[in-house]
Amino acid sequence: MLAGETGVHRLVRISPFDQAARRHTSFASVFVIPEVDDRIEINIKPDDLKVDTYRAGGKGGQNVNKVETAVRITHLPTGVVVACQAQRSQGKKP
Repeated sequence: MLAGETGVHRLVRISPFDQAARRHTSFASVFVIPEVDDRIEINIKPDDLKVDTYRAGGKGGQNVNKVETAVRITHLPTGVVVACQAQRSQGKKP
């Protein structure tokens, strides 16, 4: 199974460049994701996906309550959720 991890790494050390020998803390954001190459074939059944689209609400311009501006796809067997709000694209129905 493909799995990923996300977190923040904290490093606390005494800096060799600080004459007062104070402790310095550094942070690094870490994202570990599986690498999938062309030798692996991934098949996802359309029945295993739940697709939700969202519309803007409230007062606004000509596209409010008419155009979907966000999408969320849920893989039901694993519970993995992917969401996008940055792209303005209409979902295509088969």
